[in-house]
Amino acid sequence: MQPVIEQRPLMVYLAVGLLQGLTLWMAGESWPHGSVWRSLCSALIVLVVVGGWQLQMLWGQLREADRWKLLLPAILLPAALAAWLGVQFDQPRWYYFDETTGTLLLWSHLALAYILTPFIQARDPAHRWRFDYSALYRHAWNNGLLLFMALVMLGVFWLLIWLWAGLFSMLGVDQFKRLFNSSGFVWVASATVVAAGLRIGLERGQVIDALRNVLQAMCRFLLPLTVVILLLFVVFLPFTGLAPLWATRHATPILLALVFAHIALLNGVVQDGLQRSHYPRPLRLLADASSLCLPLLAGLAMHALWLRIDQYGLTPDRVLAALLALVAMVHGLALVRAVIRRDAAWLSGLRQSNPPLALFAACLLVLMHVPALSPLQLSAASQYQRLLSDEVPVERTDMGALRFQLGEPGRRYLQALRQQLGERWEDEARRTGLQADLQRLDKADHYWAWKREQEVAAAPPVPWIGEPVTDEDGSLARAVSNQGCLAECRLFAVDLDRDGQFEVLLLRGEPRVVPVLGRIAAGGWRWLGQLRVTAGALPEGEALGELLDRGEFELVAPRFSAIEIDGVRLEPAIGEP
Repeated sequence: MQPVIEQRPLMVYLAVGLLQGLTLWMAGESWPHGSVWRSLCSALIVLVVVGGWQLQMLWGQLREADRWKLLLPAILLPAALAAWLGVQFDQPRWYYFDETTGTLLLWSHLALAYILTPFIQARDPAHRWRFDYSALYRHAWNNGLLLFMALVMLGVFWLLIWLWAGLFSMLGVDQFKRLFNSSGFVWVASATVVAAGLRIGLERGQVIDALRNVLQAMCRFLLPLTVVILLLFVVFLPFTGLAPLWATRHATPILLALVFAHIALLNGVVQDGLQRSHYPRPLRLLADASSLCLPLLAGLAMHALWLRIDQYGLTPDRVLAALLALVAMVHGLALVRAVIRRDAAWLSGLRQSNPPLALFAACLLVLMHVPALSPLQLSAASQYQRLLSDEVPVERTDMGALRFQLGEPGRRYLQALRQQLGERWEDEARRTGLQADLQRLDKADHYWAWKREQEVAAAPPVPWIGEPVTDEDGSLARAVSNQGCLAECRLFAVDLDRDGQFEVLLLRGEPRVVPVLGRIAAGGWRWLGQLRVTAGALPEGEALGELLDRGEFELVAPRFSAIEIDGVRLEPAIGEP
């Protein structure tokens, strides 16, 4: 029998890590613009990164029980899903996504691979479609610990690298710092170190088993805490009502986090269902009672999520939250079934429910990528219908998401909205407002720039003292918004430098400092500086406005003159004494 170390040669793991790093680096440096090439590159990234990880986890075991027959579709499926999603986004870099889209593209594939890999590892050699639950449970926990150890090793590696760069930078040698900050080194080194960390962990199986035992002991210690939290929450709920829960605006993530924490700790205590329970009977009864409450908490999370969707419509993160709530509900019902069955071993019914529930979660991840059921399609359709509805306020819609965050479905529905606006619209005011929103959307180059424009447009106009100046492009309103207001703000136009163009003073209730806004050569307005009160104090409120409106002020020459040296002009900053 060959030793384990011969089954997992270090060079194979380093080669896979090097290939993963090079793939990520090349994709980051030259991301194609054509839809077909984007699709192929997306599939290649997932094939190399996710498939490479699965290959590393199963190296030396592929021929046993024909595991390679299961590994091949488990690798190709995420790659095919990534190919479809890659078509949806025309971005300058493969990793240039907002957090929601990044979740869809990255974490869904990693989660799918993490769910399927233990089934491949635990395949029963004597039966084609039967899995050893004890092995399935062990591999599911061990794989997470292996990834954790690899990431710890990666963190230590980068600490040493930064120490290396810092030491030589103190000596005036910056070549190492430039090398270590380059994208090529970051991707290649990180992927290679993670691969080496996985191989080290796999070669020390006893250490991983020991860590799993330590983690399970922690679960036995922490489970009573979630039991107490769940029972107390259910007891207090009738007295407090649901209104305080909805008022938090974070009820869904809090409830789901508690449900999944309880499920994870309970599985860590029950383990594979064959061990003797370490809890006394009263504590087991309390744990059973708390487990019976899980469907209630999952139902409350669903209701809280529905209230949020009814207010603001679907978004990709809300679709993901709905799927998580569904998974929490079925796990809660499975726990209720295990409690009611009263098997010889405590909650041993989880042996029958956990594998199909894991595959159910994997099926949900696959269905997320079906065009008609994808979070992008569902969210785009929801936001489009809300924009068309006269009953939904415009501030509760998200037109910017259609263009920047929802890929091809969002752009398609945005084009349909433009066509609808060209036809007859019952509510003329809403039609005019949507047309103005579309104009601001066309000027924005990313989602948050559009949100900023919307906030500026929705803000009440700042009153003027005297005659206002024109603001054709809205840059003055943006500049005023960027300055903020401590109290009631007012604007006053005055030609401070006597060049025939007005500057604008922003009087915002602060008695010592007055911001100054002015036009720039390229057009538009920006912050120039600020005037400081050097003696006395400005009148407050209406008194200051009346003085300026009556023209009871004078322009005073600066105390210091400017100086010009070889065509370069030096002049005091506004407000300097």
